[in-house]
Amino acid sequence: MAGKSVGYLTFNFGANMGGFNKAMKKAQSRVKKFGKSMKSVGSSMTRGLTMPIIGLGAIAVKTFASFEQAMLKVKAISGATGEEFKLLEGDAKRLGSSTMFTASQVAELQLNLSKLGLTPKEINKSTESILSLAQATGSDLGQAATVAASTMKGFGLEAKDMNKIADVMADAFSSTALDMDKFQTAMASVAPVAKQAGASLETTTAVLGTLVNRGVDASSAGAALRNIFLDLAKEGMSWEEAMNKIQNSTNPLADSMEMFGKRGATVATIIANNRDEITGLTTDFQDSTGEAKKMADIMDSGVAGTLRKLQSQAEGVAITLGEMLIPVF
Repeated sequence: MAGKSVGYLTFNFGANMGGFNKAMKKAQSRVKKFGKSMKSVGSSMTRGLTMPIIGLGAIAVKTFASFEQAMLKVKAISGATGEEFKLLEGDAKRLGSSTMFTASQVAELQLNLSKLGLTPKEINKSTESILSLAQATGSDLGQAATVAASTMKGFGLEAKDMNKIADVMADAFSSTALDMDKFQTAMASVAPVAKQAGASLETTTAVLGTLVNRGVDASSAGAALRNIFLDLAKEGMSWEEAMNKIQNSTNPLADSMEMFGKRGATVATIIANNRDEITGLTTDFQDSTGEAKKMADIMDSGVAGTLRKLQSQAEGVAITLGEMLIPVF
């Protein structure tokens, strides 16, 4: 009986051990599979985190490299010294993070101003005003720089007056039929002569705005106004005397033609008959301080403006990160 029991136990134990071994093998197999799965997950996590970080770093370095190249062009053209260059670069970064324009676009503006003959100090004084002008009027940044700088030189103004120039232009574009293209075309003819004749930027802009409001094309308005100033200087007659003579004449066209010829007669008659409007616009432009910035802020107040600022700030972050990563790369 004992022998049978022992045999049974031995057989039963052996049978159970066989099941146990099978279970253990299955468990080991599962553990191995789990280990492989975790290894795969770990590898995926490494690739999923490391690769995007490396990619982000590469983008940041590339962004900084492009910005740096743009600033080096500014340095080469403007002749900025070490300290002047630091100020230009810092200004580009600051404005690139606080306006709708990126730092790279600000650098491009600085380059345009350099090519127009502005010194590094003049560029620093002018940049923010021109950015506001371009944003307020929806103009191309390069064109805004060209027109503002040429207007400054045409009227014998200085970089510190760029705020005034931007404000007058922004106000004129919102209150008359003038726009950036028309203003540029007309001022190219009349600005230097107007300055010599003693006419201010505000008065000249008011006259041009009044003429364009009445259908005179910008080129004709600028050329005719220039010729009027030249003819008055030749005859030794003041602006007021000429306009009074036309306005009080029984035959204003005949008197206009006698003084300014066929080409200037029409324009001179329009000016003489709309002096109140010109005076009102002149006063308005003289009181336009802050107009460009105010209009630019309105343009920035919507969702689109917020997205543009976000884009500019993102580039600013990329430039900063790229600058830090250059030694690592």
